[in-house]
Amino acid sequence: MRKKRRGLSLGSILTICLTAAVIGGCVFMFSRIRGDGVNLSMDARRMNSAVHSLVQNVSGGNGQPQVTVRTVTVTLAPVTPAPATPVPVTAAPVTNPYQPFSFTLTAGGMLSFQSDISDSVYDKSEKALHYEPVVQPLRSKIYGDVNLVTLPQTINSTDRKYSDTIAPAEASIAIQSMGFDQVALATEHILDQGRQGAELTASVLQSRQLGCAGINASGASRVRLVQVNGGIVAILSYTEALTSKGRNELARDNSFFTVYDEGMARADIQSARNQGARCVIVCMYWGRQDATSVTTAQKNTAQALAEMGADVILGARPSRVLPMELIYRTGPDGKTHTAFVAYSLGTLLSKSREAYDICGLLLHLGIRSDEQGMIHFESIEYTPTYIWRQTVSGKTQYRLLCSADPPPEGMSAQQKDVMQRALKRIQTTLKNSPIKERE
Repeated sequence: MRKKRRGLSLGSILTICLTAAVIGGCVFMFSRIRGDGVNLSMDARRMNSAVHSLVQNVSGGNGQPQVTVRTVTVTLAPVTPAPATPVPVTAAPVTNPYQPFSFTLTAGGMLSFQSDISDSVYDKSEKALHYEPVVQPLRSKIYGDVNLVTLPQTINSTDRKYSDTIAPAEASIAIQSMGFDQVALATEHILDQGRQGAELTASVLQSRQLGCAGINASGASRVRLVQVNGGIVAILSYTEALTSKGRNELARDNSFFTVYDEGMARADIQSARNQGARCVIVCMYWGRQDATSVTTAQKNTAQALAEMGADVILGARPSRVLPMELIYRTGPDGKTHTAFVAYSLGTLLSKSREAYDICGLLLHLGIRSDEQGMIHFESIEYTPTYIWRQTVSGKTQYRLLCSADPPPEGMSAQQKDVMQRALKRIQTTLKNSPIKERE
């Protein structure tokens, strides 16, 4: 039996009434907003028509309720996907870890302000020492990015006392005025005045903006790092020998200084490399003062230093210039690395008149480090030097000259001959070395 359809439910009637009220309110509001004089009776009729239409739609036109199903299409806004988690990529091996850089080095041998030289520059009226006239003739030859010299004395700045092993404070002015900026201090006399004397020496030199290598005190360091042309250069300074005073002092206190040994040098060179040094220079003050040729021990030490990673090895203490050479090592990278060795740079300034003591040199190196950290020697040259001594008005004078330059005015014929012989000795000593005389 077919069921009889029911009339409008109470809920449907309430929904219709509420809808009619909303429509009426909207009509009234729009009329007020527009201000177009729409008559309220017309709006009521429209409202009644709308309600009737609504009832028809709900009831299916016969007063009976019906359900209308509509399909609604919803358009969603585009969604930006979350970024994907990056997949780790193994970087290609770095083949050029270094930026290439280059610099020039000028190095001199022992610069000794001994008592006779100090006496010659002492001005009694001023009670002052003026070394500048002695060293200035060589000033134009010292113009590297790094300029290095060995000071085989300590410096006394507490009074004016000086000797062959103790230089007055004015010596630091002379070193600076020549153009040197780095000083190797590890020599046989560095501990003669104890730790205080070594620290005082470093302090006086540093007050003149002179870097010090060889002792770990007063801002000086056995390993000196220098920034130059975008790279770091390390300067290490060692001595193989000390005087008896020095040995006694070392026995009491070795916390800031010690003599050379391979283990220490290896650790120092590695430390320099770890701190970014691209070129390592080692200054060696040998144990043999009277050597007239390169000894087997010196060769072995130089080769050992090169194997440790030293690029330049500069010898001192023999008062004469000794030959130079290039030596080679195979690095951890399997490549052949080149090191330059000057077994002795001889004497730059001394009171001695021994034939080989009066002639010395300035070494000039052009050094380049490439993208793999390999060192290349682009130029290896030297300036031959001569210590001229003469007597003027009964007083001795010393002058440092380039022996390849024309003789200065006032030099006697005898002195000119001595200077020429000094030049020949240097040229003969270096004739088989990979170095040429600077023009």
